[in-house]
Amino acid sequence: MLFCRAPLAKSGIESSMVFVRVGLTVLALSVAAGACKKDVAQTTVPAAWRNPEFSGAPFSKIFVVGVARNDEYRRLYENSMVRALQSQSTEAQPSSTLFPAQDQLEPTKVLIEVKKGEFDAVVVARLLSVQQEKEFVPAQPLTSSDLYMSGYDPEYAVNSDPAHFKDTTTYRIQTSIYSVRDEMVAWVALSDTVDPENVEDVIHSVSTRIAQTMKSEGLVE
Repeated sequence: MLFCRAPLAKSGIESSMVFVRVGLTVLALSVAAGACKKDVAQTTVPAAWRNPEFSGAPFSKIFVVGVARNDEYRRLYENSMVRALQSQSTEAQPSSTLFPAQDQLEPTKVLIEVKKGEFDAVVVARLLSVQQEKEFVPAQPLTSSDLYMSGYDPEYAVNSDPAHFKDTTTYRIQTSIYSVRDEMVAWVALSDTVDPENVEDVIHSVSTRIAQTMKSEGLVE
């Protein structure tokens, strides 16, 4: 699946930041609706794109931006991403320290501050979709204990672990890295998080996986 087209790479920080005024709010509402699930969220990165025009060195100081109507979720994302980057030995700072209110996050103002603070990159993420599916789980073969129990209850062997459908919810999030020096989007990745317990679960899982991917791809020091 193509997820980053040429216009995104040319549109600069403003396009990168048009991400979650609605996105993180939708994320919060969607996860809240399924908060009773007990599965632990797992995040994968099925696709990533690196701008062929970008040839800069690994980033060492990153400004993390989360734009949302709800400042609580904005701070949750920013703080989680900062911790994840710091765990990879990369200096990072949440935008909320300089822009406490979300309506202050104007691209021009952000760019002025990141240059003043000598940040070399801005990380931005947005929710692309929430997909709900029914996954077929085939019946499992009987174990020795199942066979033992079936001697007492003939229906046990049939009903202990039958085939069934499992509801799964996948949150697809796009994370971009904007190079301040080059004034371009340097890297974009898609991440899929499956069956989170709550908003914090999504944010923690995504930020941890993305920070690890940035490190493995040589994008951060």
